[in-house]
Amino acid sequence: MIAITRSKCGVKISDIFFADTIDNQATPSPILFFVQAATKHPTLTPFNTLAVDLTASVEEISSPISRNTRYKINRAEREGLTPRIIQDPNETDASLYARFYDTFARSKGLPPCNEAKLRALCSSSGLILSSVSDAQGALLASHAYVKDTSLGRVRLLYSASNFRALSDSSERNKIGRANRLLHWYEILTLKQLGFRLYDLGGLPVNSQDKAKNDIARFKLEFGGKPLTEYSGLMPTSLLGRIILSLYRKRL
Repeated sequence: MIAITRSKCGVKISDIFFADTIDNQATPSPILFFVQAATKHPTLTPFNTLAVDLTASVEEISSPISRNTRYKINRAEREGLTPRIIQDPNETDASLYARFYDTFARSKGLPPCNEAKLRALCSSSGLILSSVSDAQGALLASHAYVKDTSLGRVRLLYSASNFRALSDSSERNKIGRANRLLHWYEILTLKQLGFRLYDLGGLPVNSQDKAKNDIARFKLEFGGKPLTEYSGLMPTSLLGRIILSLYRKRL
């Protein structure tokens, strides 16, 4: 389990990742946000994800990957695309990532990333950043992961691509290859570092949203096994209950 505390609109929220049990214990935060807890609870909702077992052999991990996906990974390597991982990023790294992601998010009509969360994860040694660049050094794609060293688990939090290249079909295809290479590089590198579970950060099930279905198909290219856990907000005090009630009414 990893826990961080951040502020949103002046309210303290504690994010708790990968909890074994749901414990509404005394905390300075009026609200807890459980992310992928192992235990069911009436206030939490099921969260479906896809996880690759990094304790398996490289051959066992790679065997579900399709021939087409392997071709794209190999082609990305031949094109000179270079992946890298920052195991222990600092707050400057987190801010640079946030700017890259937010530029991408604006181009896609997505919400900005939560930089306060990235900074809190940095302070808790709970963040990994990765990126892939072309042969000229231009950044093509970048990922942010929650890292729980005690569990040997990483979980994709954000994924962003160079939005300027998305308007050109050949560049979009290159970014697709770059992202596949980066995921495969992460799998191999994190396995070597002793991590045990590579969580792709959610898997939409029977979504009516084409973009979400495309993301699900992409993630399924890497094999892995479906995993259902439980996420949601929980108040720890009267103040927390009032805030959550107002929040839900707004929704």
